[in-house]
Amino acid sequence: MKALVLKGKGKIAYIEKKEPELEAAHGVILEPVLVSPCTSDVHTIWQGSPKRPDLTLGHEVIARVKETGSEVHDFKPGEIVAVSAITPDWSQPDADVNYAHAGHNFSAHMIGKSIDGAFQGRFYLPFADRNLAHIPEGMSLLDALMCVDVVQTGFTAVEEAEVQEGDTVVVMGIGAIGLAAIMGSKLAGAGRIYAVGTRADNVRIAEAMSDDKCEVKVLNYKTLSCTLPEGMYPLANSTGSAVVNYVLTETKTKGADKVLICGGNDLSLPQAIDMVKYGTGIVSNVMYFGADTEVQDEEYRNLTEGTVDFGNRNNCNRVPDVQCDNAGNTEAVIPAQEKTPEDGPEDMFLRPNTVIDAVMIPKFSMGRGMAGKTLKFSLSKGGRENLERVMKLIRDHDLHPGEFITKKYEGLDMVEQAIYDMKYRKAIKIAVQLAKPDT
Repeated sequence: MKALVLKGKGKIAYIEKKEPELEAAHGVILEPVLVSPCTSDVHTIWQGSPKRPDLTLGHEVIARVKETGSEVHDFKPGEIVAVSAITPDWSQPDADVNYAHAGHNFSAHMIGKSIDGAFQGRFYLPFADRNLAHIPEGMSLLDALMCVDVVQTGFTAVEEAEVQEGDTVVVMGIGAIGLAAIMGSKLAGAGRIYAVGTRADNVRIAEAMSDDKCEVKVLNYKTLSCTLPEGMYPLANSTGSAVVNYVLTETKTKGADKVLICGGNDLSLPQAIDMVKYGTGIVSNVMYFGADTEVQDEEYRNLTEGTVDFGNRNNCNRVPDVQCDNAGNTEAVIPAQEKTPEDGPEDMFLRPNTVIDAVMIPKFSMGRGMAGKTLKFSLSKGGRENLERVMKLIRDHDLHPGEFITKKYEGLDMVEQAIYDMKYRKAIKIAVQLAKPDT
């Protein structure tokens, strides 16, 4: 059978593979019906950590059950099902409380990451009764396709932020996940939502969600002009963002109750921290922060090849006290010999050339560590129970995330093109039909 696989960093290709076999009694063999390339596929190809040779990509899929193991009781051959993009390893003893990272980090992100994904004629899925989901009666397959990853992820951002009735919410990034986060915030009772983005189709969909109960106002970060409220100290906006100024102005300097990071760049985190409320504010991140490969390579070299003479403090950097030049390079400004007893154990400060591929947390907006602001960094919730719950919410509230699909293709041969379309942002989401749902 034909499969679209990862051949190496930045390289994908179609190859021939053997048909998959049932590997365990709790597993199933599935035939993809509809798939949707994800920005996570783009990250895996061009930025991700090394994967096993010829890994088949693809984790957003509606599929037909072809064969079931003897321990699969809730799904039958021929049934069209939704496949959760996050598929926990339910054999791990702590999976029920640590579903995303039980056994090892990111263990729940299996298909298209550690086991073959959906961009092939058939694929294997373990723990079918807990990772597949029945599609609610009356729900379109396109709406269901958007639920397996996009809606689950957007709703995860909302739920981790604990959005409540009347909250002022900022959604940073209005790609498909940000749009789903707007949907979820409205369901949770948000009083007003500021959505940050610029692309025309995304703006149109976001603004269409506005109603009398909850205004959705789109902030174009490229054209927005707004100054910091009078009397606020300039460091309150660490990046000079007009969006931060606007939110602080509209909230009379208090800040938003919740900020959901669903897209953007490395400055999204400090901006979110700047504009979330002191004491009770929550920043909920579901965005992938891409690696700066040059910085990461330097970090790796320092950690594996760097040496430090712990007997000569003049050769060491004191990590907590650094400053950045205009190019973003860090330079230690306080030598280790000036450490005071209150600073703590000596070797917590002694490091060879400190270079970290990192995002920034502004000290001023964090109240020098005492602002009472909560930061959460989450992989999407997943598994059958969560996916069926989310799909039922979407169906029962007559919501249609299938509208996020702005381009469609047919045939496995078009999946590669769809991936490049996602890389270059030629669509919000893309659906590729690989098989007829009624055959």
